[in-house]
Amino acid sequence: MKRAVLLDLYGTLVEPDWGALTAGRDAIADRVGVPRAAAHAAWAATHQARMRGQHGSLEGDLAAVFAAASDGGSDLVTDELLEELAALERANWRRGVHLYPDVVPMLGQLRRADARLAIVTNASAEAAAVIPALELGGLVDAVIASCDAGVVKPDLLVLAMHELGVTSAEAVLVDDEPAQVEAARRIGVDAILVRRVAAGRSASGAGRGAAVRDLAGVAELVFGALPTPPG
Repeated sequence: MKRAVLLDLYGTLVEPDWGALTAGRDAIADRVGVPRAAAHAAWAATHQARMRGQHGSLEGDLAAVFAAASDGGSDLVTDELLEELAALERANWRRGVHLYPDVVPMLGQLRRADARLAIVTNASAEAAAVIPALELGGLVDAVIASCDAGVVKPDLLVLAMHELGVTSAEAVLVDDEPAQVEAARRIGVDAILVRRVAAGRSASGAGRGAAVRDLAGVAELVFGALPTPPG
């Protein structure tokens, strides 16, 4: 019997506007005086470390990015400038990431089915910061972000299940990345693949092969018939 739903963030619950996010980061590179191409390469080169929180904070991430962009030079950014850049980057992500309209209704359905809920995301500090900005934390029981935990999926799923007090047989992952769905299944967690661009939806259940094009049918896939909302 399923008791918990583990929810990916990007591409599942929220949509990033990569054009806007890139423009915001270009403005930050301009503020530091680093060529945009070098900054782009440095964001990419530091991605894995930033997702695991290895620099300790968003300010630490930004210091690592601009050290990489300037061949290790450390005189480009002061602590004061790092604070300014971190504020710009947080604001950039608040503007550039939007909640899909089906998310809040789906979470309500899952709540009525007495599901335990966790957001489980591979995310750097600025990407994870959209969770409180969008007030998602109050809609779930736990938020497990890789930048805080120091590990990525599927290890994050194990942490989330421990936090929720459920076993792998009692949990379902909802994720838009096929590789993450397969990784979850390898550790015994059933998974539903979100294909938001796909034309149709399977009703094959929460086990292997389940896929949806939006989140409207997730609760039914996991729990079957649901209580009718009051009123």
